[in-house]
Order: sequence, then structure tokens, then C-alpha cells
Amino acid sequence: MNEYYINTLPIVIDTPGIYYLNSSDTIDESAIKIIHSDIVLDGFGKTLNGNMSAGSLGIFVNTPQCQDNNIIIKNLTITGFETGIRLDNSNQIFLEDVHLISNLRSGLSIESSGNIEISECSSKNTNNDISGGYGIQIMDSNEIKIRNAQVTGNGKSGKPNSGGVMITNSPRVSIINSQVTSNPGFGLRVERDTDNFILSESEISANYADGIIINSCMFPTIQDSVLSKNKESGVELEKVKQPTITGNTISQNTLGLSITNTEEMVLSGNTLNNNRIGFDISASDIRYYNHQISYTNTINSRPLLYLNGAQDRKIGPGTNPSMVIIVNSSDISVSDLVLSKNCAGIILANCENITLSSISFMENGIGLRSEFGTKNLVCKNLHAERNLLSGYYLSNNNNFTLSSLYGQESPSGVIIHNSVDGLCNNIFMSRIFGIKSRLPSGITLSGCKNVTVTNSELSQCSYAGLLSDSKDIVLSNNFFIFNEFAGSVILSGPVNIHQNSFLKNEDTGLVIRTNQSSVIQNIFEENKKLGLLILQGNENLFVENIFNNLENCLIQEPVSYNIWNGTRGTSSEPSMGGNYWGDLEGEGFSDLCSTDIDEYCSIPYIIRQNNIDFHPLSKKEIIKTLTMVTDLNQNGYEDLHDVVVYMNKLTSGDTSSLYDYSGDGRINLNDVVALFNIITKNTNKAFA
Repeated sequence: MNEYYINTLPIVIDTPGIYYLNSSDTIDESAIKIIHSDIVLDGFGKTLNGNMSAGSLGIFVNTPQCQDNNIIIKNLTITGFETGIRLDNSNQIFLEDVHLISNLRSGLSIESSGNIEISECSSKNTNNDISGGYGIQIMDSNEIKIRNAQVTGNGKSGKPNSGGVMITNSPRVSIINSQVTSNPGFGLRVERDTDNFILSESEISANYADGIIINSCMFPTIQDSVLSKNKESGVELEKVKQPTITGNTISQNTLGLSITNTEEMVLSGNTLNNNRIGFDISASDIRYYNHQISYTNTINSRPLLYLNGAQDRKIGPGTNPSMVIIVNSSDISVSDLVLSKNCAGIILANCENITLSSISFMENGIGLRSEFGTKNLVCKNLHAERNLLSGYYLSNNNNFTLSSLYGQESPSGVIIHNSVDGLCNNIFMSRIFGIKSRLPSGITLSGCKNVTVTNSELSQCSYAGLLSDSKDIVLSNNFFIFNEFAGSVILSGPVNIHQNSFLKNEDTGLVIRTNQSSVIQNIFEENKKLGLLILQGNENLFVENIFNNLENCLIQEPVSYNIWNGTRGTSSEPSMGGNYWGDLEGEGFSDLCSTDIDEYCSIPYIIRQNNIDFHPLSKKEIIKTLTMVTDLNQNGYEDLHDVVVYMNKLTSGDTSSLYDYSGDGRINLNDVVALFNIITKNTNKAFA
């Protein structure tokens, strides 16, 4: 081949031969254009300098008329152009020992080209304020091989679509034994039909966004690589089919490995350590849980346990998993574990007859996540603390029992979505903090039916103790205390709210928007603005409630009609009872009213039109309503055992939770006698 020296720039190379760069002048336009095949361009170790001109190219290769170009570019540094090298409509190009430094838009751009090999090259510090820039950009191309390359410092913080290597619609791209590190944008982004992509024996680290993100591709392979210290995910897959991820070390990222709507993944031999969240998987359909995940994957030195189609298994401390995923399985029990720092401690998908007991969920995204038609779930003695989204999340579950669940310091305590036939018993959620617009609550019931919440305490939530838009809900014997907006917010019905205490909430005890519901024998006390707020509702029944607040009740809907009296007593001797209307100073309507022969207030209490309590309870009558708290041991019965519980607390000095049954304003032995009389009277009525 003939040899030529390039002494002046710009130049168009249109004749085969070997060309040696012999000029280091700075040029304010595109420098070298190659439009013929069989070219060797040897930079001879020199630097091709641009002056940051818009649209300028260091080297432009465009040979659409040739099928095999056989072009070699080597031993060259290119700096200061909008794009260092652009390969367009060209094939069979070899880049070796080429270094692209401080260009504006792309160090290397490959478009509509194929059979490209890049070896011992680097692309560094490509950035601009408009698009951010890429170290290497590959579009609509195929058969690209990158070996022993270094891509660093590319992109710009705050520009999410900029970074190290960007590959779009380009099948059969491989990156081997290379480093993609310290890019202010992402490390490596692979998207839109870039099928059969391979990353092998490489390092993707310290990038400001994701290390590697793959979106809408098929058959990618990530193997034997190190993905560490990336600001977001080490590896993120979204809408990917049949990925293979094997033998990688994924550490010190915010998310280690994140999988969304991905099918038939093979995951084996990966080590995930010291990520904020180790493994994250989410799916909009059950098929996205169909994976081959082996026991050889570890998260913080403990195995990732994935069961698909399993039956009759017991998982306990001997297994010691870091995370448990159970899919399409039945008759599984999981107990005595501490699960932390994953998207969820336990994920259940389309399972049946699952029992979870004595498990702690610490610093996960969600502690427990159960979805896709899981049936007959029993959870007991679970503890969730400092989870990023929620302690417990149930979606599309049927027939579930949650008992003795504890949670704190999460943006949401328990979220139950589109589920039916559930019991929540002894639920204790406190210090549920989060952005107010997301309504952080102890329990959230969304689109559910036939759920009972009982014997629970929901306190110190940034929004409400309980939030519900569901039907056929029962709330009984619960405490809603010290919540920053309301004890409970009920936005649909019918609901039954019986024998609860709404105490010392920062705004309102109970907010309700429902029809044909019952609110009976509840205590609304010391709520700072309102005891009860009725946004809208008709034919609701409010009886035997105790209101003792700055303002007891507000009805916003002017035409609402509700009932404020009920029937109490035997059928032969009916009596009509209303509600107690007090205030914090002991000078409320019921505190001061004169009484009739039945010891009700002798005049009605008018809340507003069509909302009149015709028989308000008086100071004396209020004692009879304390039946709501006489089952002190919460065994479902009123008997002498409750008197013993009261006596033991009184003699031990633990009087903070005791009630003044005698009505004398003090807690003493008179209350023991009064409690005994109340229980005896109620027992006699039951057998009358």
C-alpha cells in the first residue's frame, strides 16, 4: 500500500493507502474525512486538536458504497471536537490505541455501521451543558466489539440521558475486559432491541447514576464483572427477556441488582455486598416472577432464597437466607429470621397456605410484600422497622390474618390493597413518617372488602392512624392516638366503628365520608380541633359515643341526615340512648345538662339540621358506656379475670391506662368495685 503524510488539515482521504498524521495544528472545523476502503490512519502518537466548534468532527468515516471497508485507525489522540470520531454507514472498522479526550457531544459515535472492533482505546471527559454528552454512542448498528477500553468522566450531573456508553437498537455488541468508571452520568445504558449484548470481565464503577441499565432487550449477558460504588443501581433491568447474570460482584451501590418486568432470568453465582438495597424485583404480571435463581447467589454473605412451585417447605434460621421469594407455591412456613436491605424481606406471589412467624424486617424497601392472588396467609409476631416504603404490603390477597404485627419509622405501616376477607388483630404501628401528600398512615386499606381491624394501636403517624376507602370494614377496640392529622380517615363504606378510642390527635379524631355506617361506643377525647368530622354521609348511626374535645362534631354536607340515638335495654323495656357531649373544661352540654327520669339530658343536642341527638347522655349516664373497656385482658369476654387485671395494675402503680369506672375523678379501689358491678350487670343482661 502507498504511504502518505498528512501535513495540513482538513483533509479528505479518498485513496487506499497508509496515512501518517504529521500535524498537530488546532483546527476550527472537521479535520479528517475518510470516504474510501482499505485505509490505515496512523496518528504516529500525535494529537488531533479541535477548538470546540459546533458540528466539528475529528475523524468522519462514511463509505456507504463499500461492503467491507477494511479501515484501521490507530495511535492517535483526538480532543476538542464536538465528536471525536464518527463512523456512519460503514463496515469493518478497527480502532486501536485511540484516545478521545474532552470532546463535546461524543467521544466516539457509531451509527448504521457494523463489524467494528475497538481495542486499547479510551473516551474521557466528554460533556456539555445541553445534552450532557456520551463517551461512546452506538445507534442502529451491529457486531460491535469493545476490548480493553476505558470510558471515564463522561456526561454531566443533572443530565439523566448522558454518561459513559450509550447503545440503542444495536444487536450483538460486546464489551470485554474494559472499565466504565467515574462518569458523571450513567455508566452503561443498553436499550431498544439491542439483543445479545455481552458484558464480560469488566468494571463498571463509581458512576453518578446507574452502573448499567438494560431496557427492552433480549438475551443480554452480564458475567464475571465488578459493578460497584454506583450512585444508583449496579445493574438495572427493565422489560428484558431471558437475561443471564452470572459470577458478578455487585457492591456498594444504592441498589445492587434491580429487576422490573423481566422474564426468564438466569441468576447464579453473584455476590451482592454492602448495597443500600441488595436485590430489587418488581412485576406487573406473575410471569415476570418466572426465573431460574440458584442458591449460589448471596447478599451480604447469605443466600438469596427463591422458591418457584415449591410445596411443604419449612424455612428457618438454619437456612439463614438474606431474602425470601416464594412464587406459585403452597404450604410453606417461614420463621425466626432477620431480613434486611433488600427491596423486600419476603415476597409472596400467587401462593397459598403460607405462614410467617417471628420475623424482623429491617431497612428494606418493604418488609413483607404479598401479591398476585396469594390466599390463606397467616402472619404473626412480625416486626418491621426503618423500611423505606412500608413495613407490610398486601395486594390482591384473599383470606389473610395479621396478628401481633409491629412497625415503626417507615413512610407507611401496613398497606392492604384490593384484598378481601382479612383480620388485623393486635397491630401496633407508631412513628410512621413521610411526605404529607403521600398520606403516611399506620394502616391503609385501599379497594378492600370485609376487613376487620381490632385490638390495635396506631399512633404518631404523619397523616392518620388508619386510612380507608374500602367497604364492609370493622374497627373495634382500637386506640388511635397522637396522629398528626386524624385518628382515622374513612372515605367509603359501609363501616362499623365500635368501641375505639380516638385520643389526642393533632387535628381530628375521626374523619368520615360514608353512608349507612355505625359509630357506637367510641371515645373521642382531647383531639386538638375536632372529635368527629363528617365530610358527607346519610343514615349513619352514632350512639353511646363520648365526645370531649374543643369542638366535638362538624358536618360539612348541609343536607346530610344521620341518626344520633339508639335502642338499649331489653325488648320489653326499651330505652333510647344518644351520645355524651362534653368539653375539656368539664363545662360541655352533657356536663351541665339537667336530666330526665332516665338520667338522659332533658333537652336535645342540636348538631345541625337533620342531625339532632334527642337523648344525649348525662354525666351519670356516661358510666354505662364504659362497657367498651371492661374486657381488659382482650380475650373477648367480660368476667372476673378483667377485675383481677385491673386490681394488679392498680396495686403495681401502673394506672396510666386505667379507667375511672366510679366516675369520681380518681383511680382507686372504688373503681374495682364499680368494674365488678358493671361486669355483673352486663353478664346478667346477657342471660336475661
